[in-house]
Amino acid sequence: MMIPSGTPGEPPCRTVALAPDPDAASLARTLVADVCMVWQLSGLLHPARRVMSELVLNAVEHAATALVVTVTRHGDGLHLAVSDGDPRLPRLRMMARVRRGVPLDERGRGLQLVQAAATRWGADRTPTGKTVWAVLLPEPARRPLPAISAMPVP
Repeated sequence: MMIPSGTPGEPPCRTVALAPDPDAASLARTLVADVCMVWQLSGLLHPARRVMSELVLNAVEHAATALVVTVTRHGDGLHLAVSDGDPRLPRLRMMARVRRGVPLDERGRGLQLVQAAATRWGADRTPTGKTVWAVLLPEPARRPLPAISAMPVP
């Protein structure tokens, strides 16, 4: 269910309420894709979809409560937020070291991905649980490499 949000003079904002269901991540990714296209932020489309997917999947798995997903225009970037009813804050886990004959525990990669893709991220307790958020800004324009002039052969 789309919740109208934003008032005149505030940055554009889209919010959706979702059930704690595995399909929630897909719905949240679609919301991010839609706003990236409408707000002409196509350079953030893929990283923002990955980050939002991880934030929602974590909330579905660990909070198992109703979610509120918010995407707000943040200058040339995006502020992504997922609120749930669990007050426990997420923590960044170190990846397990590879050991012969022991399966690698892949858990904990989601927030590693969020940290790598986001300019900054964090979590705040709220009166009803918590909000985990991430800010994504476009990468600075890459400068072209200087042309290499041909050196005369002696």
